[in-house]
Amino acid sequence: MLHKFKELFSGLDVAYGEYYLNGERDNKTGKEKGRATTKRGPVTDELFQKHLNGEINLGIIPIRSDNTCIWGCIDVDKYDLDHKTLIKQFRKKNYPLVPYRSKSGGMHLFIHTTEPVSASDMIDKLHEIAADLGLSGCEIFPKQRKIMVHKNDLGNWLNIPYQQAARTTRHAIYDNGMGIPIHEFYVWVQKFRINKKTFEDIKIASDGFPLEDEFDQFPPCLQALIRNGCADGFRNNALTGFATLAKKRNPEGWQKEVWERNEGFNQPLPAREVQALISQYEKKEYQYKCTDAPLKNHCNSAVCKELKYGIDSVDYLPTIDSFQVLKTKPPIYFLTIDKKTVELTGKQLNQQQLLSEQLFDQADIVWQKVKDKDYRVFLNKLKSMQQPIEGYDESNEAEEEFKDTMIQFTQETQQADNASQVEAEMWYLHEKIIVFKYRTFERFIKKSDKSAKKFEIISMLKKNGCTKHDYYDKLKLKYVWLCKKMDEPVIERSNVIFQRKKAPFEKENN
Repeated sequence: MLHKFKELFSGLDVAYGEYYLNGERDNKTGKEKGRATTKRGPVTDELFQKHLNGEINLGIIPIRSDNTCIWGCIDVDKYDLDHKTLIKQFRKKNYPLVPYRSKSGGMHLFIHTTEPVSASDMIDKLHEIAADLGLSGCEIFPKQRKIMVHKNDLGNWLNIPYQQAARTTRHAIYDNGMGIPIHEFYVWVQKFRINKKTFEDIKIASDGFPLEDEFDQFPPCLQALIRNGCADGFRNNALTGFATLAKKRNPEGWQKEVWERNEGFNQPLPAREVQALISQYEKKEYQYKCTDAPLKNHCNSAVCKELKYGIDSVDYLPTIDSFQVLKTKPPIYFLTIDKKTVELTGKQLNQQQLLSEQLFDQADIVWQKVKDKDYRVFLNKLKSMQQPIEGYDESNEAEEEFKDTMIQFTQETQQADNASQVEAEMWYLHEKIIVFKYRTFERFIKKSDKSAKKFEIISMLKKNGCTKHDYYDKLKLKYVWLCKKMDEPVIERSNVIFQRKKAPFEKENN
């Protein structure tokens, strides 16, 4: 079972995620609170086994180093979700989705493939399905179309099911809403696993309604509303969307189409409301209300902006998918926006113009400039989404830097034989401890960094175990520093005989 389970949920093999719960839940979403970290290292059988045992909470990055994947997921993060109703909805449309209960009580809708498909194709297909099901706004995994593993970009991970498999609530779900124990799980999931050809052939279900002229050029949200109908509480917002579409399609006779759309509702709006809307649209041009339900529930903005009657590119702002930071010195940031990842410095992030240049250069994304206050909101949103990439220990690097500094100090500063030489800015060695005056070390440091402040130098010495002594008895010296001598690296040398070969133009000696 372990190997079958690992096969189904395999992804990137050089990093993984872990999630540590703290026992609390978000009051609004019902989601369990905790700390998420991305760790470097091989994704082993042992990790999967620990996950199934309940020892860790394992997250897998679906996109692999060759930018393919064998699974993707729509993360329906609603703790009060009616699982049975949603399953009935996508089964009716013949979507090969496998539903799993998430840790928040929501649902993870997986597509499992028997062979790799491009991450980009998986993202597009899941966005189409999500828009049709009214699940736009849900997270889609993979989040990246491409990752730069060679630059430490690792992509985003998702918690996989069956954590503590024997007693888990994070299990696959039968069509009747019942949970599937792990010993029955593999047989069930095989019914929905598809090959690459079947994956490519997945079509958005039409439900038998007649397609209109240029229907495929309508915004995805309006396509979905025509296919699936519109709930009574959202008819007014829906009709504003159809009015915008009608004016784009038929600037001369669009009013008639608005009336026809209203008659298509299960319960049409009163005539006075329709006429009032038409009067507004006759006076002024309006854009689609993409942020209002029901349009936002079926939104696929990345597709919409490419359509004949979709949103205007000038009104389109890229969607933030993820934000990761590699804690180097200085930090490196990986911003995934519209499913494309760019590498950024802190300076490039904090200046809108520099961000715009990098988005265009690295990902062919056009950034529409926003007001400074709105850009600060954008940066704060990034900060709240920030996910650290582990595998880089800042303290280890600082330790190595100090070690190199002390080796260089002893190499470039003369060694003393007595107290007077220490006073004359040399260093003394006693039982692998070097003794020196602060001014000696400060002079050495300022050769390479003239701006270094005294408190910074002293702080560096103290952080690395060096100690200040008012009196050193061995040399009868006042006010000295003691620090462990760093061993210089040993370079192995072998006896190699170098033989010079004649160049082609050189003549042989007879």
